[in-house]
Amino acid sequence: MTTSRIKWSFVLVGLVALFSAIALLIDIPSWAGGINTQFFYSGALAASLLLSIVVMAVLGWRSVVSKDSSQSQMDFMYKMTHELQTPVASITLAADMLDKPSVADSPERWAKYVRIVKEEGNRMQWHIDNVLHIAKAENRTLLLKPEKTSIDTLISDLLSRYEGRILAELKASGASVTVDRQHFSNVIFNLIDNALKYTPVNPQIRVSTRQVADKVVVSVRDNGIGIPKHEQKKIFNNFYRVQENSANVKGFGLGLSYVQQIAHAHQWNLELESQEGEGSDFRIVLPVSSSAK
Repeated sequence: MTTSRIKWSFVLVGLVALFSAIALLIDIPSWAGGINTQFFYSGALAASLLLSIVVMAVLGWRSVVSKDSSQSQMDFMYKMTHELQTPVASITLAADMLDKPSVADSPERWAKYVRIVKEEGNRMQWHIDNVLHIAKAENRTLLLKPEKTSIDTLISDLLSRYEGRILAELKASGASVTVDRQHFSNVIFNLIDNALKYTPVNPQIRVSTRQVADKVVVSVRDNGIGIPKHEQKKIFNNFYRVQENSANVKGFGLGLSYVQQIAHAHQWNLELESQEGEGSDFRIVLPVSSSAK
């Protein structure tokens, strides 16, 4: 329901409530003939008044939610535009440099600016892919390509890009899982990126795996600022970011929403344990497929 429709519905229901209240105050039911008829009209007016009040409360809540959602989307558009300005500017500058004869005659400088173009292009693609994946997941058009893989081998390969900055405790070497490798990789990258963002001092990010019966638990734990209890259910919503920290941390509020969407698409369990000042632990619980071959 649009904001305009909510507003007019609120006005109409308000008029019904006002009419019912006035009718009860001036005792219109007493004008009716019999006592049974009077009771009927009194009950109908009282029910109309109560129902109108309930509907007005619901419409008021919907209006607030609609405004919050609209504001969140506007914030997202602003942040997305601002974030993409940097890679666009870098690519433009690198392209201008590549067009100069002095750079064309220097293989080292040429390779440097080509690398910048590739890195910034990948950075833009990362943001765009996240948005598209979330949209497809919400519309149930996300196509998964599940394949059986060794969980520890896959995570070890993913962590190699961090060059030792992420601690690994991989203890599920005998287990394999069936996952979409691309989306699972993006989930781990998003959780690590989130952990790094919210651990501003001496980050110690730990990724661990363990097998519990017929399940594998993948954990991404940090020693960061933690998440308040009252915020923990909200952080998986699109565009939502913890208000106390949103001004100091870059991002669009989409990373954890993407993680949740992919978890739901695979029917994984997604768990969170966090306390303010003591860090956060995000856990994904996956079913074991069979031993990796």
